Amino acid sequence: MAFACRPKVLIADEPTTALDVTLQAQILRLLRTLQEEEGTAVMLISHDIGAIASISRNIAVFYAGRVVETGPTETVLRHGGHPYTRSLLNALPRVGTSRLEAIGGSPPDFAHLPTGCSFAPRCPLRIERCTEEPPLLPLTPLQSAACWRKDEVAALPIGAPLITPETTSS
Repeated sequence: MAFACRPKVLIADEPTTALDVTLQAQILRLLRTLQEEEGTAVMLISHDIGAIASISRNIAVFYAGRVVETGPTETVLRHGGHPYTRSLLNALPRVGTSRLEAIGGSPPDFAHLPTGCSFAPRCPLRIERCTEEPPLLPLTPLQSAACWRKDEVAALPIGAPLITPETTSS
């Protein structure tokens, strides 16, 4: 139904949630075809990083209602500069690893968001300056992260723990 009018923009909110992998693949193929053949811009809202990576050229990572990182999908997924982005990536299952990394702490109460960075209470890299809300700061000409320690975070390999001697000294 959404495709009948050949929309210029399609907002797809969790379009593959609770579907089996075959249906997920069909939906993602359909969205990709719509992008390529009709020139439709697709805004995919999802917790499924695999789905996002399969059809998105650019990504915006949100935490507590705020954009914490933006950039080309491949760049953000390989060199995320916000600790929340890295925590999400580190929580993904990996071949040869039986243990998944959990994101510590609890999600914030939206009625009482902390001052400064909303992720700070859960962040293993927090520093005193995190009580000030960071703006989106450039990492590259196309990638930005709202973190005072963005360069240190982006330099860590995916899967590396966020607490290391190098990252705890600041």
